[in-house]
Amino acid sequence: MLKHLEITKGRLVRFANELKALLYPRSVGLEKLEVYSAPDRISYPEAVKGKYRAAKEGDVFGPGWSTHWFRIDYLIPKEWAGEEVLLHFDSSSEGCVWKDGVPIQGLTSYNWGPEDIRSYFTLAPHARGSERGSLYVETAINGMFGLSNGGGGVQKDSLGHLRHARLVVRDRAVWDLMWDFAIIKEMAEKLPADGLHQGPALTVANEIVNAVILDDRSTYAKGRAIAKKFLQAKNGDRTHHVSAIGHAHIDTAWLWPLAETKRKCYRTFSTAVRMMDEYPEYKFVCSQAQQLVWIKQQHPALYAKIKAKAKKGQFVPAGGTWIEPDCNIPSGESLVRQFLVGQRFFEREFGAICREFWNPDVFGYSGALPQIMRGAGIRYFLTQKLSWNQLNRPTSSTFLWEGIDGSRVLTHFPPTDTYNAVVTIDEVQKHITNFKDKERASESYMLFGYGDGGGGPTEEMLERLRRLKNVAGLPEVAIRTPQEFFQRCDEDLKDPLVWSGELYFELHRGTYTSQAANKRDNRRSEELLHDVEFLATLGRQLKGARYPRAEINRLWETVLLNQFHDIIPGSSIREVYEDSARDYAEVLGSAAKLREDAIQRFLPAAKGENVLALNTLSWPRREVVQRPGSKKLTFAEAPAYGYTVSEPESATAAPVTVQESKQGFTLENGLVRAKLDRQGRLTSFFDKRHSRETISPGGKGNQYVLFEDQPERWDAWDVDIYHLEKSRKVDEVKAIRIVESDPLRVTVEVETTVSATASLVQRISLSAESPRLDFEAEVDWREKNQFLKVEFPLALRSDYATYEIQFGHVRRPTHFNTTWDFARFEVSAHRWADLSEPAYGVALLNDSKYGYACHGNVLRLSLLRAPKSPDTEADMGKHHFRYALFPHAAGPQLGGVIPEAAAFNQPLRVYAAESAPSSEGFFALDNPAVVLDTVKLAEDSDDLVLRIYESHGAHQVATLQSRLPLGKVTRVDLLEQGNETVAKTSGAIKLALRPFEIVTLKVSR
Repeated sequence: MLKHLEITKGRLVRFANELKALLYPRSVGLEKLEVYSAPDRISYPEAVKGKYRAAKEGDVFGPGWSTHWFRIDYLIPKEWAGEEVLLHFDSSSEGCVWKDGVPIQGLTSYNWGPEDIRSYFTLAPHARGSERGSLYVETAINGMFGLSNGGGGVQKDSLGHLRHARLVVRDRAVWDLMWDFAIIKEMAEKLPADGLHQGPALTVANEIVNAVILDDRSTYAKGRAIAKKFLQAKNGDRTHHVSAIGHAHIDTAWLWPLAETKRKCYRTFSTAVRMMDEYPEYKFVCSQAQQLVWIKQQHPALYAKIKAKAKKGQFVPAGGTWIEPDCNIPSGESLVRQFLVGQRFFEREFGAICREFWNPDVFGYSGALPQIMRGAGIRYFLTQKLSWNQLNRPTSSTFLWEGIDGSRVLTHFPPTDTYNAVVTIDEVQKHITNFKDKERASESYMLFGYGDGGGGPTEEMLERLRRLKNVAGLPEVAIRTPQEFFQRCDEDLKDPLVWSGELYFELHRGTYTSQAANKRDNRRSEELLHDVEFLATLGRQLKGARYPRAEINRLWETVLLNQFHDIIPGSSIREVYEDSARDYAEVLGSAAKLREDAIQRFLPAAKGENVLALNTLSWPRREVVQRPGSKKLTFAEAPAYGYTVSEPESATAAPVTVQESKQGFTLENGLVRAKLDRQGRLTSFFDKRHSRETISPGGKGNQYVLFEDQPERWDAWDVDIYHLEKSRKVDEVKAIRIVESDPLRVTVEVETTVSATASLVQRISLSAESPRLDFEAEVDWREKNQFLKVEFPLALRSDYATYEIQFGHVRRPTHFNTTWDFARFEVSAHRWADLSEPAYGVALLNDSKYGYACHGNVLRLSLLRAPKSPDTEADMGKHHFRYALFPHAAGPQLGGVIPEAAAFNQPLRVYAAESAPSSEGFFALDNPAVVLDTVKLAEDSDDLVLRIYESHGAHQVATLQSRLPLGKVTRVDLLEQGNETVAKTSGAIKLALRPFEIVTLKVSR
């Protein structure tokens, strides 16, 4: 070889192409090809009864999302005896081969690249010749990314073209040589030119080209011998180790609806199981219990194969959760249930719980997660999503992640920065070039296989891996399960770095707000299921009533499914949200009925003039409510987790008043005074208790602002920082008036024109004996790429604001000092955000929103977006939401923000009652910082389960008392397992908690 390196590389490319062209030397048409265009996604028994008609190569089928079943009869030619015979079926879509009513292998012949992903199905590895056979192919006229081309465009017209439907011979000698050569050629192309291994690879690849005469198959063995010698040259003792695992990240919904996901699952899993027979070393990971449940329910024969491969260690359940959930928006209890329901499934079906949380594609990770993981038996965590960060890339690949309570989990970010690796030399080499902890570790993980839309690994990938086990110049590569990898990783890692707090994702910040109705229904569902479990527990414990465990679990599974990381963030197509809306309607309707049934079992009869107030929260409270069956107002109060029956109480020593003037309106009670201008903006909010003005001088709170929202790339996902540079204030008021003036509550209504395509009606209310100012809004929203927020400039100064997350809160900067700071220009939170000085602060509460921002002294709540992709109608329509301003002494912890936000979201429920005044509290904690968050029955018994957490971020002691009989008290984990006895004193449970610690107790009767 003369010294013409680049020319030689070109020669290698040409040889590879010419070799590949010889791979399928012979083909023959099918004996018979017929098609049935089905009315929907139908079952196999329905499909075989369909009316079939003749079909041929070149036909085009549609429209998008339609289903077409092909019936195939084939005859392998006699002269093909001894050959490897395949069906080549390329329908420019996704499909599945069926045999005897069982899905056998998926087909994906739509691709955005130059090749098909998988359009061949092996009929006979060594044909006898003259074999006949029949099978069915189900085709779905959509691609891996639905009707999208994977880059945001639509590609309906390129789908459904039946390009190939025939038998072919695969030349195994060409196949084997092709992959030997491919590895060496890529090493010559991709390894560093100044290293020691690119040159030898180029020399050997060129030597193979010189040795092999393509039309003389007898020369192939010489080429393979040259390749074998090169590939057998090994690394020394000190090398990097890459563990690899087959993977198909199947988005449970995204650019396709749930119904199509179910088909993606059986296409993908059947393929994985089939390939395990040909490649015994192949291991494949499945990380979502829900997907396996669908297979078990709908395809029991395939599920039996999966379980058999799982026993052999090839099909590997992982992750521990019901689905791969979003980790910003679900409540703490929802995240607990993701693991509780998921881990119970994996243990029941596969004999063991998972030890790793597998969530590679989620838009940020709450600081509460490490504790939740550890409580659910999880020791390890894997993701790669933060490699997408806009400004600050992760500084470690393998480290300890420490949560807000101090819990730690070993965490790994695969250096390939993808969960869809295809096992190229580039990707393998990236485990060296992009691994960030070379001084302390030598283990990393590669997830290979087509994902997002499913499909998983291909034969090509496994052929590559067979040749990459230990090649000089590359890391050592071996297929290993997650458990095997993390054990090696744990043993290998020296002096690990620690990342404390949330893993904030510097992208996709719009997902805190997109698809507002979906997020609202999620929160209402979480609250309602909380109430149902508490009330049903009382019914069982006090009255012996049936606990509707199966119904509750079914509803929880539906909620957990809709918390998938492309559903609840708002980043899916319209059909997904139509399905989700139906799901939530069913959850809310069924749970409401369960709640009312439970109430009737143990509360006094709901008749008469008295008022029964039911409190399902952890703190006693007193509120202004509307009397049942009347428009009149009354005070109502109830103890924690209890109820009170009382006579109506409409008198107060400090009534609330409202006055109108030329400048606007004044709403005032004994605690605060609020002044509104004629646009409904808050010009003053004075706290009489502390002589503090909360609105900055000259500022206007409750100011609606419309921002131009044109993200650089992903419409539904992103809001970019430059949106803050272009906005306009919404202050075109059509009408403002007093609509309620009662000693217990006053309300001013404001009608506002937001734009030519959006309008808003809000009601601003102040109640007697409360410092909280409430805002209720109804918006008719028909915008395009606009972002509606409401902002409050506060008379406060602090370097940080505080935001509620699951089982606690976090502090984030209010300044833009560093890139880490201004990357957090939009953040997620749950029911409240707070800006406080040491002695005083103000919280902004909400009832269904998750996006906040605080820059300097301006606290903003994100309300509505109007993205146009992937759902062109996202958020269009009418919306109803509430928010509130709550001034307080001290910080949010001691200032009462946490119970106030909970009460704002879950007002007292009131009923008419004829019984005499009475009060009953079923649980009481003597420390308001300690929250009893969940009351339920155990999963496998009638034992009582209580979930408690410390909410202030401080060490606490507390005593828990209950009206229910408390037998033996055991501290358990989040899976309700454990045997640590908790002592009682005088019938009460005494607890000592760390900051943000979650404690779960199981109590026998």
